[in-house]
Amino acid sequence: MANRTRQIPDAKRAEIADDIRATAGTPEGSYRKIAARHDVSNATVQKIADEHNLRDRWQAGQQQTAAATSVKQTNAAALRAALQVDLLDDAQWLRSKLRGQVVHLNVVKAEGEQAGEYVEQTVLPAGPRDWRDTMGAIGVASSKSVELSRLEAEQAGEGAASGLLEQFEKSLREARVRREQAAADEAT
Repeated sequence: MANRTRQIPDAKRAEIADDIRATAGTPEGSYRKIAARHDVSNATVQKIADEHNLRDRWQAGQQQTAAATSVKQTNAAALRAALQVDLLDDAQWLRSKLRGQVVHLNVVKAEGEQAGEYVEQTVLPAGPRDWRDTMGAIGVASSKSVELSRLEAEQAGEGAASGLLEQFEKSLREARVRREQAAADEAT
């Protein structure tokens, strides 16, 4: 078998060694995949790795892949946390608009000298349909925020999830206090 390995041209052996250096330990760097890319046997890849002192590349590559995966998970957790805060901010903004004014757009068809269509805006207080739609949007934003908390619990463990839920609860309590204070201020 050693003779067969030696029959591989030096340029191809160097190419296989470079492939081992570049991919060993990654999903694309298994013995089997490297061998398939170069049309050689797994044993040939192992022998070339031994010849070039590259046997430890698989372990080093796995460590690099694990570190990269950890970084990706950390970045994803940060993005989820930012999205959760944005969703809570959106819910708060929607709550502030709940009892405000609503702009209704109506297309009006005119006849006679001013024939054609134009858009007319009517500003009215929010009504039951507006409240229902806004509450639905608030519910979706809040629900998605809680889903992100659950996902964080699965990804980071129970301690992190309970911390996010505590923050969520605290923000809801603060919002309630602000709402009650605003209502009290309006009453006076």
